[in-house]
Amino acid sequence: MGGHEFGDFASNTITRNLGLFKQQKNLEDSILLIEENLMNSNAIIQEKSGKMGKNATIGSTIVCVYIWQKYLFVFWAGDSRLYRFRKDKLDRLTDDHSYVEELVRMGKIESKDAESHPAANVVLKAVGIDDELCLDFDYVEIEDNDIFILCSDGLYKDLEVSNIASIIDENNNDMAVLTETLLSHSLNAGGTDNTSIITITANSKD
Repeated sequence: MGGHEFGDFASNTITRNLGLFKQQKNLEDSILLIEENLMNSNAIIQEKSGKMGKNATIGSTIVCVYIWQKYLFVFWAGDSRLYRFRKDKLDRLTDDHSYVEELVRMGKIESKDAESHPAANVVLKAVGIDDELCLDFDYVEIEDNDIFILCSDGLYKDLEVSNIASIIDENNNDMAVLTETLLSHSLNAGGTDNTSIITITANSKD
């Protein structure tokens, strides 16, 4: 958000701060530390935005996961998503913080019309756009052979969910290959937005 240069600044700030994370002895402290790192990122981006003038908008959507024992915890802001592929079914585990998602929730538009709506790119939450960071948080229990996909909006705007599921089904033995295949299909489909993808597989043998 805020153009290529400032969008990179925001995302790099978040990545750098999360890279400082060290697992704590208990779950609660680990979660608090992740939230603290994200709030620090928000403050740094806000400071940068303030120096650019009152009309500057600098920010980044985020989806971040933390795995503790057999549970996966997810933090997110904006329209970056977490998907889970389990037993041949792809489910979205996060709700978009976007204007069109609010319209869908209020019943003003159909979900099938959201992507083509003129305000499809308007997000309501992101790291750096407000003084106080508003994150959503959830968790799920992990089962063997679950595959989790963290992605920016570039992936699901270029590929139908059914196409994403098919690609996962055909490439579920190697996460590096799966990630590259999803990215190449997204780019070949039009590459209408920046696309970031992380894939995670759950296996009791790992």
